[in-house]
Amino acid sequence: MEIEEAITVSKKGKRELRSLVARGKFAIIEYLDPETRKRTEDKVKLVLARDDGKVEEYFLIPTSTPSRFIAIVPKEKKGQEIKAFNPKTGRVEDIIV
Repeated sequence: MEIEEAITVSKKGKRELRSLVARGKFAIIEYLDPETRKRTEDKVKLVLARDDGKVEEYFLIPTSTPSRFIAIVPKEKKGQEIKAFNPKTGRVEDIIV
């Protein structure tokens, strides 16, 4: 592959080279009322399980601008041990398999 395939142009017109930091698997968790199964909050949690074994977690909180979010690192990280309800299977599962 050519290096030019990884070049992008910023909004300011500056050429930039995209550089891969990590890759892996991810899960997005939303928060539901256990009785009604309706969302209780607009925030979601993004859990990134990197190929090097590290786990990153972020709360994504919507801003007043549509399709814009603020990413906040939680004070207490739970890692891949988080379990979540899967509405497709109706069961509680590991978030990353």
